[in-house]
Amino acid sequence: MKKIVYGLVLFFSLNMSAWADFNQGVVAYLMGEYDKAFTTMQSLSETADHGYAQYYLGMMYLKGQGTSQDVEEASKWLRKSAEQGIPQAQYNLARLYMKGEGVPRDYERAYVWYKTGASHKHAASANGIESAKSNLNEEQLSEAEKLSAEYIDKYGPKEGETGQAKSIPNE
Repeated sequence: MKKIVYGLVLFFSLNMSAWADFNQGVVAYLMGEYDKAFTTMQSLSETADHGYAQYYLGMMYLKGQGTSQDVEEASKWLRKSAEQGIPQAQYNLARLYMKGEGVPRDYERAYVWYKTGASHKHAASANGIESAKSNLNEEQLSEAEKLSAEYIDKYGPKEGETGQAKSIPNE
């Protein structure tokens, strides 16, 4: 029993530490201290597999904040974040697929990620669905719908999560 308690204490301590570091990274980002924010988000993204840190890291690569602009690297981190269910990352990854920036242009993938983001009630994702859909033929749309169902099951809201997508500072 003591081992279980110690294990839980260690788990929650590490988890709280990661969130404390993340919050410091967000503050640095909001204050325009991009080098510091980048270092923090990079560390959390790589060591703690922190979905929100991965989102910020992806956006910093996309905008060239605290690092040189690298759209391919941005797409990598946004995908990792999107696969952890972060709707803002799902939306931004869909936009990259729409434009063919950092990833091959793929309207089906854009549609799938917009639908997945919209499943979290992320308004911008919901607004992007029609744009992607207008570039698909009937067969492509059918395939995209099937894949969307899989992605929503995998990366959509988890049981008990309802309501609007959480706001991310400086989104």
